[in-house]
Amino acid sequence: MSTPAVSGAPDAVANNVPAALHVGAAPGALSETALRKRLANDWTGPHPAVVVFDAGVTGPLSLARALRQAGIDAHYLFLRAPGDLAAMRRELQRAPLIGRRWTLLAADDPNRAGVEAEALRDAARRARLRTTLDRANARMAARRVDDDPRPQRMAAHFLSGFLAQSNDALIGLGMDLTILYWNGSAARLFGIDAGTALTRTMADLPCYKPEMAALLAALRDGGAGGGSGGGAMHAEIDCTLCGRDLRLELSGSAVRDGEGAAVGFMLACRDVSQRHQALEHERAQQAAAARLADEGRRELAALFDQAPGFMAITRGPQHLFEMTNRAYIQLFGPRPYSGHTLDEAFPDLRNQPFSRLRDEVFASGRPYVGRAMPVVQQGPQGRKVRYIDFVYQPLFAGDGSITGIFCQGHDVTEQKLMQDGLLHHQAELEDMVETRTEALQAANLALQQSQKLEAVGKLTGGVAHDFNNLLQIIGSNLDLLSLELGPTGRALHRVASARGAVERGGKLAAQLLAFARRQPLQPVPTDLTAIVRDMDDLLRRALGPAIEIALGVVPELWSTLVDRDQLENVLLNLAINARDALGGAGRLTIELDNATLDNHYQLANPDATPGEYVMLAVSDNGPGMPREVRERAFEPFFTTKAEGEGTGLGLSMAYGFVKQSGGHIKIYSEPGHGTTVKIFLPRTRAMVAAPQRPRADAVRGGNETIVVVEDDDAVRGAVVDILGGLGYTVLAAPDADSALALLESGVAVELLFTDVVMPGALRSPDLARLARERHPHIAVLFTSGYTRNAMMHGARLDPEVELLSKPYRRDELARKVRALLDARPGPGAGTGQAPCVADDEGPDGAASPLAAEPAPVASGPTASRVVVVEDNEDGREMLCVLIDMLGYPAAGFGSGEAALPELAEGDILLTDLGLPGMSGIELARAARERLPGLPVIFASGRAVDPVEGLPAQALLKPFALEALGSALERARQD
Repeated sequence: MSTPAVSGAPDAVANNVPAALHVGAAPGALSETALRKRLANDWTGPHPAVVVFDAGVTGPLSLARALRQAGIDAHYLFLRAPGDLAAMRRELQRAPLIGRRWTLLAADDPNRAGVEAEALRDAARRARLRTTLDRANARMAARRVDDDPRPQRMAAHFLSGFLAQSNDALIGLGMDLTILYWNGSAARLFGIDAGTALTRTMADLPCYKPEMAALLAALRDGGAGGGSGGGAMHAEIDCTLCGRDLRLELSGSAVRDGEGAAVGFMLACRDVSQRHQALEHERAQQAAAARLADEGRRELAALFDQAPGFMAITRGPQHLFEMTNRAYIQLFGPRPYSGHTLDEAFPDLRNQPFSRLRDEVFASGRPYVGRAMPVVQQGPQGRKVRYIDFVYQPLFAGDGSITGIFCQGHDVTEQKLMQDGLLHHQAELEDMVETRTEALQAANLALQQSQKLEAVGKLTGGVAHDFNNLLQIIGSNLDLLSLELGPTGRALHRVASARGAVERGGKLAAQLLAFARRQPLQPVPTDLTAIVRDMDDLLRRALGPAIEIALGVVPELWSTLVDRDQLENVLLNLAINARDALGGAGRLTIELDNATLDNHYQLANPDATPGEYVMLAVSDNGPGMPREVRERAFEPFFTTKAEGEGTGLGLSMAYGFVKQSGGHIKIYSEPGHGTTVKIFLPRTRAMVAAPQRPRADAVRGGNETIVVVEDDDAVRGAVVDILGGLGYTVLAAPDADSALALLESGVAVELLFTDVVMPGALRSPDLARLARERHPHIAVLFTSGYTRNAMMHGARLDPEVELLSKPYRRDELARKVRALLDARPGPGAGTGQAPCVADDEGPDGAASPLAAEPAPVASGPTASRVVVVEDNEDGREMLCVLIDMLGYPAAGFGSGEAALPELAEGDILLTDLGLPGMSGIELARAARERLPGLPVIFASGRAVDPVEGLPAQALLKPFALEALGSALERARQD
């Protein structure tokens, strides 16, 4: 077997010591297999001084142990990859059989050459020492043979000079371990001179360890090396010399005679503390570097795994998976990645571009960037398509060859689908833009129409103010004139006709104000279902039997905040319009539903506000409206009816009322398909209260003082005459400033009656506030034909504001004034109340022209009070008004239980038979038991049979006013 090439120290080669034996796959090195064969066949030839194990050797420790066991005392240099240094160091620390002369370096460590050269020099020194000892032993043996003293002296001289000049501490020992030789280096190292040392034994030295006796015994017996050469001992020990902690390297051999028997020992000691410290420092640095590299690898692996995009690394042309991160597994699913090729892990992607492109990148070395590339996967749930953006980046080795591919990318399936959707809808969007343009044009037209209606509304509101003032003057004077004419005559008939014209003019003005959104509203939480059902009879009478009425109401209908009376007028007007469109025969549908108007609806209807509403829809199956009629339907005075058949204010009033109530109104109609008017009223969550109908009390006067403020002279004069005729003391003022002077004059004033709109700097609300400051218990009543929002906010009257709208009648003014005076808080409230009927005489005892309208009853004692018991509220109020017109005070009750305790002597009981709870007959019996002479009148829609023991009159509904008057007169006389 040839000896491997050596390199290094020349002195080692000169002593027949091979400098270094390289084990590995490099050129000129001895392979691992060849080294094992050589050891198995017994080592021949010189022993190497340094054995270098390359990084590729798989079992360097086992080879080092085998070399030691074969007696090859060499320095072992282990070269490993940087990532394997930590693990190799732990194995070397647990492998004492290879001795202490070893070094561990990274394969690419630049200090390798220096470490190898130092090991060679150390080996050369040990070889020279062994050679010198062997020659000395040989000369000593020869001297014993030829007994020539001169050569012996020369040999001893040369040996003594060589040993004295050695840098190593040399110690000669006898068989009993006594010190026979001690050179100067030993004296310097141990701090013991030669004279002292020669009197001691090896056990007295600070470097002595008990295990050294066994090593020397092994040298003596030839166990450390064997053979005629005597063998050698090598060890490193820690000791303390002269106060310093040192590490000593010991090399020893046996001194033998000519027959090979051991006659002593020769030890060489060297201080290797610095080298050991350097090696320990180097090992610590290498360990720290290894830890940092390991931490860096772990951190890099964590970042790699936690990256938001998918990543993978493959090696070789077969694309063997080396690493995959979490996102890659989430995207492509759990597959056999590690240790498998791309085709093995993804057989379903074999012919797809995502896989084929890796071959092209690996072959060309050029990266590839893919955009929204489809990847089709077959899974348990069937075929699935994903779109990915990715990059294939080739990986290069140090020599420029391609070793693998790095893949990184993102799943862009959602973005791709969205983009495809946008492209798919692009054509539709163009159509929508065209449609939207048409809708915007329609919305602009609707906005222009709304603005036009708003302008007309402002104009009509201003006209209504002056118109109402004129009507008030005419009406008040007609009321006064009727009292002067007496109860009969043609002139009174003409006055009544004129009075009717005034009322129609008042309704016209009210409709104009409704359209202008200037009418005073008193909205309350309302259930529209109750309103529609209460109006059922009225609607059927107004529409006639040939028109079928259908009602549709959703369950749990929301409530709305609306003026009940005004809504009833709107519903009646819509029904009448439908009746006229149907020509007297057809179908009318009234629907109630909950509705939510959104922003999309507002785009087509700019005057609508998004939110929750209660919808009232009135539909007919009539001929419908053409577009030009539908666009003008809300304009005041616009009508398609023949002249004299309509005013054109019905839909205008509905429009203004809905807008003032914060709602929205819309007409849906096409020729031949009927018409639907939808009203949307804002939803309210307030609790619905039971509707309160005002009672028509009898006209009463009083003796309180009233300040009347009115800028129109004719209206002011008429009001003063009416209130003065009712017995009140009236102070008149043309403006607010004059009224304030009257209030500050010291006169006790119980009521302020003022117009809302007046000239001057002082406004009516401010006048009312100042009046309350000066007269804390004063009542305030406003009147106007046009409020201009002065007394309203949010489409309703301000709190605690009492308003009497113009034109009003004498009895309306009288009842309103009396009610406010009676309701005043504080001392003296209501003390000036007059009898139930206005006094017929003026202050001087003459008949007053302003007395109450004469009742058609005979003169006599004061008329009795009539107690009316009727469960129908509208019927009860109407009956009380009729009785009041006949000159009787009336009190109405909805049930017998409520009326019974209120009955008194002198009353007349007028009751319906069918009542909730106690019936009319039961009420009459109970009343007669308490008041035996009580007159009783039964009013019923069917014939009333006589009741035994209960004398009573009977009125068959419907009855005329004359029949009612006759019955009351008979009851009063009885």
